[in-house]
Amino acid sequence: ALTILKKRSPADFLAARCLRILPSYYIVIGLNVLFLGMAPLAAVHTWSSGQMLANLTVMPNLFGYECLEPVMWTLQVEILFYGVLLFLFSRGWLDRPLKAIYVWLAMSLVGCLSIDAVVASAPEGGLAGGLNFLRQVLLLDYFPLFAVGILLHDLWQQAKGTGAFAKHSPEGPIPENNGPALATLWTGHRSVSTLCGIVAALAVFHLTDHHDHNPLVSAGLTVLLAMGLFGRVPLLRWRPLVFVSSISYMLYLLHDNLGAVGIHWMNNTLGWSPQVCFALSLPMTIVVSAAATHWLERPLSAFLRSRWNAIRGKRGAVASLSTSTTLSEVAG
Repeated sequence: ALTILKKRSPADFLAARCLRILPSYYIVIGLNVLFLGMAPLAAVHTWSSGQMLANLTVMPNLFGYECLEPVMWTLQVEILFYGVLLFLFSRGWLDRPLKAIYVWLAMSLVGCLSIDAVVASAPEGGLAGGLNFLRQVLLLDYFPLFAVGILLHDLWQQAKGTGAFAKHSPEGPIPENNGPALATLWTGHRSVSTLCGIVAALAVFHLTDHHDHNPLVSAGLTVLLAMGLFGRVPLLRWRPLVFVSSISYMLYLLHDNLGAVGIHWMNNTLGWSPQVCFALSLPMTIVVSAAATHWLERPLSAFLRSRWNAIRGKRGAVASLSTSTTLSEVAG
């Protein structure tokens, strides 16, 4: 929500997200073909050309295929959320998102419970498959968690409006004299409604949850996220955590299959204990992810962003020239 509200342009938002996500994703997909040919993954995983093509869409689960890298299922959820976000933005609902979110939460609650009932009565029917496809596309299971993020961002925007934050800086602590202004935020009608929306979103998520997530953990993570957003968790500025955050995308893409291959090789080839192999695989994966971030992801993203900006600049210049010509003709 923060990104698209900064861009104010669906094309720029999509370009920024795609240039950030896709180049590294495709490189790691290629690497995973190598990993899946190594022990121990070769013994338990096979892949087909159809699965490869489905993975190139970033949404293989929609087409009935598994991800080559198991953790990448969350990217499908993220990409689908961009679609939801663009829809909300195009309707002008992100500036005051609460009503739209309540509508989508109602869709999630009614839709998930109804689809569960249909699937339970006719699990093999075509209707069940179609409804499950719609369930994924509309993010009925996961939209409530995204709603928490959107509403926390809206709450932060409200805090800026009350003067609670003259300047929000992740590098420095919030000044102490902002405490009273922040306190007034929680008494405002809109703020209370936003907090109720967050509670409602968490409730819907757990009412439709199939994986027995712990509600207390969800509440705790939401509080931690809110505290981080409002600058109340100085620990998050600890340099090692900031470093891990800076390489988090490549670490996310690489850690699972790469770690499995590394642990297996050290255990079987070098004869080290599984505990030692795990302890060594963690820094190894961090080093590889850091190298990939600094020497691959960032230069590639910067190059592609510069090309995109050049293309946008040329289009803008052509449009301006066309407008100037038209105005000159009208004046003439």
